[in-house]
Amino acid sequence: MKILWIDTETTGLTNNSSPIQISGVIEVDGSIKEEFNIFLKPFDGADIQDEALQIHGLSLEEINNFQDNILGYKELLKIFDKYIDKYDRNDKFIVAGYNVDFDLKQIRKLAEVHGDKYINSYLSYSKIDPLQMIVPFQAIKKLPILENNKLETWCKYFEIPLKAHDSLEDIKATRTLFYKIVQ
Repeated sequence: MKILWIDTETTGLTNNSSPIQISGVIEVDGSIKEEFNIFLKPFDGADIQDEALQIHGLSLEEINNFQDNILGYKELLKIFDKYIDKYDRNDKFIVAGYNVDFDLKQIRKLAEVHGDKYINSYLSYSKIDPLQMIVPFQAIKKLPILENNKLETWCKYFEIPLKAHDSLEDIKATRTLFYKIVQ
């Protein structure tokens, strides 16, 4: 089983926001094989919201000094190619993350911007999302109802260290949280 634990930091929450940090942990058969942390400039014409910059603490000048967007995207694909045979329809990552649909949307937008119609050759439609597990576990009283269901709140509850809004830190904490929830 190949799991891609993935998280992004972006320039905002619009349909035209750009990922500026893509981080992940690749797990194969229960063993961590690789961690990655890619910083990339926003793609041309991306929406850049001041609130997003404040949340992750990066300035416009800093993100514009990251590597070119296409180079970051190629770096991501090179990592994927190490673990997935994109020509084998049965060889795909199970995608995992906290509210992972948002991160998948960002990766797919990046692929679209660069004319790549085949990003789904790497990605299964199966997902692992601790956020989607929390409410059912609360309903059957296996987890308490906390002030909110943010990653930071659950990490605090389970005493998982977290430096929030850095995608590598977020995804490592998400992976730990998932395994604590299922235990």
